[in-house]
This record gives sequence, C-alpha cells and structure tokens, in this order.
Amino acid sequence: MTDSARKHYASNRSRKRGYRGLSAEELRRQRHQRLIEAGTALFGERGYTATPIEAVCSQAKVSTRHFYEQFGGRESILHAVYDALIAEMEDIIRTSLTSGRHSLNLRVADTVESLVHYLLDDPRRGRIVCIEAVGVSEAMEKKRRATTHALADLIQRYATLMAESGDLPERDYRLPAVALVGMLNELVAEWLTEDTGLSAAGMAREAKIMFRAMIFGAQHYEATDHAHGEAVVQDKAS
Repeated sequence: MTDSARKHYASNRSRKRGYRGLSAEELRRQRHQRLIEAGTALFGERGYTATPIEAVCSQAKVSTRHFYEQFGGRESILHAVYDALIAEMEDIIRTSLTSGRHSLNLRVADTVESLVHYLLDDPRRGRIVCIEAVGVSEAMEKKRRATTHALADLIQRYATLMAESGDLPERDYRLPAVALVGMLNELVAEWLTEDTGLSAAGMAREAKIMFRAMIFGAQHYEATDHAHGEAVVQDKAS
C-alpha cells in the first residue's frame, strides 16, 4: 500500500470512528441525550419561555450547529422532552398494573399514586408536563390532547377488566378515564403552584384516596333507565 493510500485509509477510519473512538451515530445519540437532559432541567427550573436555545446548548455542552442537526428549534426540543417524560409515565402505568399480587382494583390505585410520585419527586417533570407544555402552540396542544387520550386508553382498558371481574359495573369508562387523567394533571399543577400543605408523598396518597373514592362511588351507582339518550343513575345504597 502506498503512503498516499495509507493516509487515505487512516483518514476514512478516523472519520468513521469519530471522537474518542465513538462513531458519528454514537456521538449524535450522546448529544441528543444531553440535550434532552438539559432541556428537562432548564424548562423544569426556569420555565420554557425563559430558556433560550443557547442556554440548553451551554448546559448540554453541545454547539448550536449540532443542536439544529437534531431539532428544528426550541419548541422542537420541548416536544422531545415532553415525549420522553410521557414515555416514562406509560412505562410506570404498565409496570404498576401488571406487577404485584394485589387485586386489580388495588393495583390501579397504586398506579395513580406512583404517577403522582413520578411527577412530584422531581418537580421539574411535573412542571413540564402539567404547566410548561400548556398553551405553547396549537401543535403542542394537539400533543397534550393525544397524550390525555393515550393515558386514558390504558386506564379504560383496566377499568373494563375490573368491570369484567365484578369490581365495577358494566359501562363505557372512556370519559371517567379522561376525567382521571385531568384530575391528576390539576392536582400536580396545584401542588406546584400553590401551598397545599402536603409533601409530594402526601399529595400522591391524596390522589390515591380520591381515585379509590371514585371507584367506591362507581360501585354503588348503576344505570337504571335511559331518557332522551342520557343515562339516569340511582344510588343503590339508598
């Protein structure tokens, strides 16, 4: 091999290997992860509107050139940060609902408690999901609605299983599931913005109590008649 060929071969290997023996793709993934972590920290601490792209890049130790290779702008990385947090919440839901030896009723209640813990143990998570992502743009609002429906779908699935096992009356639990997601969102926002007098653990227990009260109420009411397309309910305990 000629000297010229050796130099060309070495140059190509160096480009493929990248920095510190990492490939270009590995470096890109590392930069992406650092940017997500920086976005989570800054959006959760300073707020979305108070955090310029340069601040995210500085904290992530990533150049603005590399930032724009992966994200279209500040809202683009907010979407990515939000998606990462929601993915972790969905993992919590699936794990909590399928583990343990409790009844399904108790597992669902424990899942509600675990979700609130996740959002409040590190308040940056709760602030991004329940406050900073609100009202940013039409695209972000569509994402938030889609997230509400996705989480509600998971809850509805297990509410249906509870109905099949006799823990709940037979009915469509779509709207109650959406209401439960909304309740969690507002409880977290209230804790983050007001003095509730509760610790994060206390608020998580409060959410669990509220959910169990909803279940208890549902167990004591059932549809008995239909008038003008609306269900009429009667208190079975009366």
